[in-house]
Amino acid sequence: MDRIKELARFTQKIKTEFVKGVKPNKLIQKLKRKDIGVVVDIRWWSVYPTYFAPKNMGDLLAAHNFKYIRYRELGNPSKLRHKAGENFELAKELYLDYIIKDFKARQIFIELFKKIRLKKNYCLICYCQTLDPKLCHRFWLKEALVNAKRLTLGFEGNFVLDLKPIPMIQEVI
Repeated sequence: MDRIKELARFTQKIKTEFVKGVKPNKLIQKLKRKDIGVVVDIRWWSVYPTYFAPKNMGDLLAAHNFKYIRYRELGNPSKLRHKAGENFELAKELYLDYIIKDFKARQIFIELFKKIRLKKNYCLICYCQTLDPKLCHRFWLKEALVNAKRLTLGFEGNFVLDLKPIPMIQEVI
């Protein structure tokens, strides 16, 4: 397969969605509209409505035939959010650095990367304060996953805003 097409297909398999202010029935509608098969919950913290608690979220999604995966380790740790404040460039840098250097986060990243090779569409969800996905770790994680795929296909450079290569990529090849 042409590597550009393969990269495009991989990129299209990863969607993002926020759940802040969204009711469960609206979330289900959005996921169905995006043809999602697997929901990847990357919320670090536990401040959200009861109906979106991980157990309840898993039950809700299972009732509508979605697979649910909880990867708290790919969330944005509060210490990083507090350190960055409203500086989203710093927040992104701290988050990507965390994924690279934290052993557990790195392993989970690699596991998720390998799963996305399957045929289903994936949706990264979180409960961030911002509605702009470019200012949120779900977008940064998608970008890191796409960059990993780019490198495994032999492309040089990185996708979107990240200018630093991600050293962990060699582990996914």
